[in-house]
Amino acid sequence: MWCSPIPILLSSELAGRGRDRSALARAARPGGELVRILRGAYVQRHDLRGLSRSQVHRAKVVAARLTGALDGAVLARESAAVMHEIPLVGDIPQQVQVVRLGRDGGRSSAGIHTLRAGCDFQTVLDDGVPVASVAQTLADLGRRRPLRDVLAGFDAMLRAGRVTKEAIAAAAPKRSRGRPRLCRTIEAADPNAESPGESLSRAVMIEHHLPLPALQEPVRDQRGGLLGRVDFIWHEHGVIGEFDGRVKYGRELTGRPVEEVLLAERRRELDIESATGMRVVRWLWDDALREQGLLEILAGAGIYPSY
Repeated sequence: MWCSPIPILLSSELAGRGRDRSALARAARPGGELVRILRGAYVQRHDLRGLSRSQVHRAKVVAARLTGALDGAVLARESAAVMHEIPLVGDIPQQVQVVRLGRDGGRSSAGIHTLRAGCDFQTVLDDGVPVASVAQTLADLGRRRPLRDVLAGFDAMLRAGRVTKEAIAAAAPKRSRGRPRLCRTIEAADPNAESPGESLSRAVMIEHHLPLPALQEPVRDQRGGLLGRVDFIWHEHGVIGEFDGRVKYGRELTGRPVEEVLLAERRRELDIESATGMRVVRWLWDDALREQGLLEILAGAGIYPSY
């Protein structure tokens, strides 16, 4: 069952409780207690605090369903990605993205953006609502958005076994605009990547022509004991790369003090350097997102563009 991350207040229900529409409009003015996220749908302003862009968009999609705005429509592109839980990097449109099969696109109204779609547009039912298939969603986004935005989604869906590279390629018309970009993204996709941060880092490496590392390789000590798997390894350069930290620590804390986890990570890093003779470098989400930080860290370890 589709659920919103925050409660949605429908004007039809509020009016039925004796609250007139003018009162709702006043409450939704700038700085008011309510925010209108779609025609006829409101949320409490304080509930929006701390939500990710994907969570806010999910609330809008659920609101569109509750108000009937999705009747006769198929969720598409970023809206479909959000409901399929396909990770995206970068902006998500303010409007809910849909196609209406057999009709022209390019229209916007009441928070809904209607797009064009071919007759072979692939759909599935999700909780009874037509949604672009995972393959169709990735094909549409991969033709229109840069590698850094979409590689995490491609990697994640391949890793989860929810799609194949062949299915993604088949979902895009062979002579469609953006197909060369899509083909490059399909080629770059790798199910061995284990987090959006790792995928974003690899996209930066690809776009800046850095030598590509092996992913998630096991590292063992002198007695053959497993020290762990490393995110990236450049054997020919003697460098190991780890996407840090804060997300990984959040998964691993389970009640342990942050300092204890950080110390354990540092000990692991020293053990890996001792066992392999390689240099370990780390970077954060912001380093990869801004690109220059990651490029400088890798350059400091001797990883430079190949051309």
